[in-house]
Amino acid sequence: MLVLGIDIGTTGCKVIAADETGEIAGVGYQGYGLVTGPGGRVEQDPQDWIQGMTSSVRQATKGLDVTRIAALALSTQAASSLLVDEMYRPLTPAITWMDSRSTGQRNAIEEALGGEFVYRTTGWRPHAALDMAKGRWLADNEGEVFGQSRWFVSTLEYANQFLTGIGAIDPTNAAMRQLMDIGTKQWDKKLMACARIEARKLPPIRPSGDFLGYLTNAAAKELGLHTGVKVYNGAHDQYCGALGASIIKPGELMLSTGTAWVTIAVSDKAVYTKSFLSPGPHVIPGLYGALASLPTSGAALDWLKNNITGSSYAEIDRIAAGRIAKCSEVYFYPYLAGACFPAWNSHAKAAFLGLDMDTDRFDMALACMEGVAFQLRMAMDEYESGGIGITDVRVMGGAVNSPVWLSIISAVCGIRMHIMREKDTACIGAACIAGVGSGLFPDYEQAASLMNRSRVYDPPEQSLTNHYQQKYARYVEKWSILKTAYGKG
Repeated sequence: MLVLGIDIGTTGCKVIAADETGEIAGVGYQGYGLVTGPGGRVEQDPQDWIQGMTSSVRQATKGLDVTRIAALALSTQAASSLLVDEMYRPLTPAITWMDSRSTGQRNAIEEALGGEFVYRTTGWRPHAALDMAKGRWLADNEGEVFGQSRWFVSTLEYANQFLTGIGAIDPTNAAMRQLMDIGTKQWDKKLMACARIEARKLPPIRPSGDFLGYLTNAAAKELGLHTGVKVYNGAHDQYCGALGASIIKPGELMLSTGTAWVTIAVSDKAVYTKSFLSPGPHVIPGLYGALASLPTSGAALDWLKNNITGSSYAEIDRIAAGRIAKCSEVYFYPYLAGACFPAWNSHAKAAFLGLDMDTDRFDMALACMEGVAFQLRMAMDEYESGGIGITDVRVMGGAVNSPVWLSIISAVCGIRMHIMREKDTACIGAACIAGVGSGLFPDYEQAASLMNRSRVYDPPEQSLTNHYQQKYARYVEKWSILKTAYGKG
């Protein structure tokens, strides 16, 4: 028996096929683009999601006996949304989660409801990227189309409709739309009214892992599969990623190190903090995630590599490893797009401190890796202050290819780390949902452990840990002074 995990992301669709032993039997990928324009416009053709899924499923199943495929589930980007008619035909492009046109509507929402109410209800402060503000923008600027539309949907329900004829969303994705009360897991009347969204325009919320139905004839033909394939309701890509990394117990934290670094910890209740850690329902009933994003973490090293060092990552790693003692007073604050969680200052800029005539590009690269690790530690401190004690960190993404960066993270954070074998944990999480739903695996813990094994990272020498614990304290102290130059923002 085989199951498919399908991840419909921002710039492409990835698919894995997995068997009952957890082995990956096939993979596929199809990229697609974004359409940008003035005023913060960042859109996408929703049919690209379907075409990307079709191509990547066919790649992943090439050479396999497709009659063995029993089930599939989706991992999707959230808050990339559009208006459709009764037949789910698009009336607008998908307005992605990167679009910022609705800043004015976001401000009006905060004034009308108060930021604290919105945060406590949805897990997120009012934000132009989320659907509460975007729905209001559509009502204000696309009134005729808005009035003609039947549904206001995001990626998961659009794709589920294609697969089964049922346009359902799950709680993890619904939370990201900022129209659902995360306590009741129902669309909220106050939020909908402020967003100018009628309840009838929003899809039904069904649990992650809920059986939606079988592939339609049309979907099976497009995908090259059969109509006996069961479709289970999926989840938001970060929560699928957490599931695929075995982040399923309180105290466990996922660290995804891409262009942005994203952390999700598990708790048995929704956790709210002064730094606006984002709580939301976990895939597993009764559990919650607590999400934070460090947007320019991986991007900061890319920026430095492309604009300053001109070196390969391997060269940066090799040379920076010998500069730790020399650079004990060189610091980098990676706020290339403002300071987000937990500092929250949109006026903040990236800054180096402690440079002198002896500082070179590799010293700066080391300081960049350290600065990102310090930001992660600041985030982990916020988890602790919110009552989430972190016991284990599971790491995936680009940083696992850097022994220096891993040793810095381990020394700065002082916590046990597991390095994940597979980086596409969102696909694995979706495959776990399909596998447990179809009975291929007895539970999520076994499914994830079979599909994505990990190794425990050996902690660095105590002297390195002592060095970075002391440097982190100085880093935080210097930030308390530096931030006054930017004012409030």
